[in-house]
Amino acid sequence: MRILVVSANREKFPDPVFPLGASYIAHSVKSAGHETDVFDACFSAEPEEELAVKIKDFMPDVIAFSIRNVDNNVFPDTVNYLPYYQSLMKVIRANTGASVVVGGAAYTIFPEYFVEELGADFGIAGEGEYTFLKLLEDIKNGTPPDNRVLKSSSIKDINFDSVPLRIGFEPDKYFNEGGCINIQTKRGCAFNCSYCTYPSIEGHEYRMRTPVKIVDEIEYWNNKGITHFFFVDSVFNHPEDYAFSIVKEIIRRKLKIKWSCFFAPIFTEEFLLACIEAGLSSIDLGTDAFSDKTLKGFHKFFTVEDIFRSCALCKKHNLMFNHSLIFGGPGETYETLEETVHNVELSDPTSVIGYIGVRLYPNTPIIKQVGITDKVGIDPVFYLSEDVKDGIVDFLRERLKGIDNWIIPGLNKGVNKTIFERMRKRGIKGQLWEFMTTLMKK
Repeated sequence: MRILVVSANREKFPDPVFPLGASYIAHSVKSAGHETDVFDACFSAEPEEELAVKIKDFMPDVIAFSIRNVDNNVFPDTVNYLPYYQSLMKVIRANTGASVVVGGAAYTIFPEYFVEELGADFGIAGEGEYTFLKLLEDIKNGTPPDNRVLKSSSIKDINFDSVPLRIGFEPDKYFNEGGCINIQTKRGCAFNCSYCTYPSIEGHEYRMRTPVKIVDEIEYWNNKGITHFFFVDSVFNHPEDYAFSIVKEIIRRKLKIKWSCFFAPIFTEEFLLACIEAGLSSIDLGTDAFSDKTLKGFHKFFTVEDIFRSCALCKKHNLMFNHSLIFGGPGETYETLEETVHNVELSDPTSVIGYIGVRLYPNTPIIKQVGITDKVGIDPVFYLSEDVKDGIVDFLRERLKGIDNWIIPGLNKGVNKTIFERMRKRGIKGQLWEFMTTLMKK
């Protein structure tokens, strides 16, 4: 069969992110012997027109339509991506009678809704590498399932036979314009953060790739000129012994790479030193809040004391670090907001990326925690603590005035796409926030 994989994502702030999930599907389909092509909308100037040309030229039997984001997750300037996805579906229906199967992280959060709103023939919630292949066989044999919404079981062994080669996509372009290439070491998340969709998308238990296969993938791309990588796991450093084994394999092979990742702010100094030896250039701390009261509201397993200790280790070893924060969560008051900002200042980070409000998604603990009874849908709804919701935007705008190394998309603070693009054109690699103080002074 002729399969066209469509990666619909066009979000490029602060950088374009390689569509890893869609590339895994393309790799799976091609490996199964299907004729495969890819349409990646990320760098397309006119995605509707270019998609129409691709369909007419390739004449697919089935289209895999991958959607990564529901919206831009920015309060108060929220953008819902559904109309854009519908515009692509309109192009598909106007140019082919091929079956359309929708999937991806955004779809998995709202499977029934997206199938209906996009008018897809089928949708696969969860990991699609094997379920999609079974669906293709059913379609080919004229025995498609009656249920349009298919739910995939978690793949227990994610050590696939060969390194996903990202066929049909442009890794070099993502590297040049995004500063790195993403690598996944495991799926699932063992934590229970109140707002997070990772467990509902990938499961509550970790399923890990073997360190040798992970570093094989890194070395493959490194040999093709990719020097910077980002581990996209929800938390790279947990469990620490597993992450340590990956780091040791990088060191053993003496790879000359730079990399970054998401860290939970609780780790040993021995592990951090090994990471630095392996090429770690910076870490993005999933701090969320710098007050024990709001950390508890987010169901975090670490404390303010843990965060300070982690920051001190980074400072001791000259490692750049970013605090990722969410303002306005359960238990937030103006006192806890001030405490968070003050503690961030004391920790002296390289940068801070903060979001206002908690985007509410179904099947997350915060729904019951804050007593939300209305159905949470695709139209973006944000939770803000009653104590701060009326004045939090003004408070943060005033409190953060004159501080250069904070990025707050909801305040349009630190959001200068022209400067970001200019830095990439100059060949700057890695995470842009590593250069935040310099950037904001330009």
